[in-house]
Amino acid sequence: MAPASIPNDIYQYSLRSAYTAGLRDGGPPVAFLTNHGTHGLGIFESDEEEIESGERPNDMIQIDSVAYTLDPAGTATRAAREDQMPFTMVTVFQPTQRVKAPIGTGSKKVKEVFERAGKNTPMPFRITGVFKYLNTQQQTFWDVKGTVFGFCVPAWQKEVSGEGLQSCFLNEAKSAGGRVVDFETGEGAVLEWAKCGRFHLGFPQDEEFESLRI
Repeated sequence: MAPASIPNDIYQYSLRSAYTAGLRDGGPPVAFLTNHGTHGLGIFESDEEEIESGERPNDMIQIDSVAYTLDPAGTATRAAREDQMPFTMVTVFQPTQRVKAPIGTGSKKVKEVFERAGKNTPMPFRITGVFKYLNTQQQTFWDVKGTVFGFCVPAWQKEVSGEGLQSCFLNEAKSAGGRVVDFETGEGAVLEWAKCGRFHLGFPQDEEFESLRI
């Protein structure tokens, strides 16, 4: 079996700490995603002017092998195959656990579920259905239907992949979304997840990466 087809393996490019330290250009293009996963997250590269102005970068969410750009206003559009990401995580998502989330389930409760399932193992997860409330870094949604996809990152992996629940939202119309801050599920929402068996990490090969203090 080719590594790219092993379900729930996570393929990550670069370190979250490297992105935070300023490595925000280059990286694999969107076309890379379809070779390594069906679902994923990422951050698109920013040019020097955008970085200096503090402008929010575009986020990436991949759902069912299609990647979408989430701009600073929360508008979603299909991503161009050549768009590059200095940080990204993807997986061939095949959930092994599925539960109906009680109405009002929030991110804290979801994280508790994952910690009971395996607090030291990263887990890809998906929540589909209605959300009573969903706050993203781009905008806030009320009574919205759509999909949240992301990864629950264990504490030891914080500097590598981020902290806690790292996820993005895409509405049912695939017209809006954002990087998730918090949420409460509505009636009929479904939570699915799986344990990651192997974690694959690719490193930038340029001098900029080696010059960072991370």
